Amino acid sequence: MDYKKTYFVKITEKEINKVSVPDRAAEFEIRATHDEVEELEELFQKENKDAKNSIEYLSKPFDEWGADDERNSYDDHLIKVYRTVYHLGTKETKEKINQLGILT
Repeated sequence: MDYKKTYFVKITEKEINKVSVPDRAAEFEIRATHDEVEELEELFQKENKDAKNSIEYLSKPFDEWGADDERNSYDDHLIKVYRTVYHLGTKETKEKINQLGILT
């Protein structure tokens, strides 16, 4: 049986740690199984791909073809990451994400 353990997630750094690593980045505490952590790591990898595609379009200021779709895809994916962290999060994590107003 796969038991839930405590992890600390830094979305901006795309990090999942077993211990809290305080610094300037926002950290969210979650309770997750190994499989759930792997799913979150896969979301971070997909987010990296979406971010690279968005940057490619942003570097071509007069080439807006597809840029909005890429930016929207990145935004949608980032919201999916926050939803996943919210779902797995502690009460404090849920409060932090609610204060950000991202999921409303």
